[in-house]
Amino acid sequence: MFRTVRFALFAFAVMACLIIRPSPTFACVEGLAWGMPEAEINSHLNGNIQYENNNHQRLIARHVHLDQLPVTQLTLEMDQQGGLESLAYEFSMDDMTEVLAGLSARHGKPIATSIQEKMYDDQLWVWNTGEDLITAIKRTSGQAQKFLISYRPSRLRPETL
Repeated sequence: MFRTVRFALFAFAVMACLIIRPSPTFACVEGLAWGMPEAEINSHLNGNIQYENNNHQRLIARHVHLDQLPVTQLTLEMDQQGGLESLAYEFSMDDMTEVLAGLSARHGKPIATSIQEKMYDDQLWVWNTGEDLITAIKRTSGQAQKFLISYRPSRLRPETL
């Protein structure tokens, strides 16, 4: 009997290790992960990335999609070791409502605020998923408007508060 209990505990421990093993941390979309090297990102984006003004820590991709939505520009920030550190998607203003609704459906109600300066007005929506810090920004400057969402790894897990 003792042998059967010990075997059952061992089998349970092995199964727990297999189920609870760490999984890759996805950066916003499946296929990208924090710390991912430039070559893998370029492969994932079908070779669409290029350096921004000879800055080897900022990469730009155009003509990409997030699911079925066209992305005006994807900006990827790389850390000193060449791994993905943060990213930002710029969308058409026409897609803002759909993007915000999708983020809210997936992550719940955001923290929202507005900032008014002389040269621009910003509306911000922020989610902390525990893995990612997601910030959506609508900027109005004169007649021009921009909408983007940025992602970076969260440094604070909500459950620690």
